[in-house]
Amino acid sequence: MKTIVISGASSKVGKTTLAGKVCEILPGAVHVKIGHGAIKPGMGNIFYPHGTGFERIEAENRGAPFLVIESNGILREIDPDLAIYLPGGSPKPSAAEAAEKADIVGGGRIGRGAIREIAERLGVAVEAASSIAAAAGNVMEETDDQLR
Repeated sequence: MKTIVISGASSKVGKTTLAGKVCEILPGAVHVKIGHGAIKPGMGNIFYPHGTGFERIEAENRGAPFLVIESNGILREIDPDLAIYLPGGSPKPSAAEAAEKADIVGGGRIGRGAIREIAERLGVAVEAASSIAAAAGNVMEETDDQLR
């Protein structure tokens, strides 16, 4: 199972929307949200409360080829195959740490070398990796850079 974490500066920066798009790009992907509050109807994800360990989440979703996790805090526990950070709003306390661990910062520029690296890490076609970066609002450059 490959893990993709989508984190963000605050609520309402597009984490849920991006997670949904990533799940459309990667057939069989499961969208998990870790947060506080209750399950919101119609969100199309599996909800776990803050503090739920990755071991439990992984065990309960073992059949999924991709686990798309919407959370900042999970980055303290795991090093995902891909971490995407969405900036904006008034950053919450966990945002700085999430931004530091991100492979991709949404809305930036990304080179072909980084796209190839994402494809390799996830075991997907370059086109799928490019679509994920575009869904995060990144603009493709002709550079051969690598992920940070």
